[in-house]
Amino acid sequence: MRIIAGSAKGHPLKVPREVSRPTTDRVRESVFGILTAVIPKARVLDLYAGSGALGIEALSRGGASCTFVEQNRGACRIIAENLENTGCDDGRVIQREVGAFLRSERTSYDLIFADPPYADGLSDPARDLIAIEGWKQWLSEDGFLILEREAAGELPDLKELALVQSRDYGRSRITIYQLKS
Repeated sequence: MRIIAGSAKGHPLKVPREVSRPTTDRVRESVFGILTAVIPKARVLDLYAGSGALGIEALSRGGASCTFVEQNRGACRIIAENLENTGCDDGRVIQREVGAFLRSERTSYDLIFADPPYADGLSDPARDLIAIEGWKQWLSEDGFLILEREAAGELPDLKELALVQSRDYGRSRITIYQLKS
């Protein structure tokens, strides 16, 4: 895995052993192609950050700052290493469960990437994540939530978020939301 474009283009990224399905270069390239105009100077939040690939890609392409939230300690160390190795120094790594972080967060972001674990039959972290109320305080007025989840299944209509676009890439679905006006 590597950074696709920007100041850190071509830099390889380490991936934590615990990360079972990092976002592929192809999917990242497509997502960032859609968001090209939004990225420069964006305040970015990378939830379930794993290797930090999405947030670091945003920083490499001109994002102003990125907060990485990841529960796994080893993954947090790897995100910090990836930030250092790519020269992207506007990142902050927080080791915390995503729901707990969001309940205490008061900052708004222009881009929020969320790549939760896929549903396992007992729970559906993507469904749980978008059901949390408070997106109006976390997303800036023109901000986007970019959710990666399993392509199978649909998500319910949301009180605060409007669907902008949804695309499937093999087993993954990328869904982009904005605040309802």
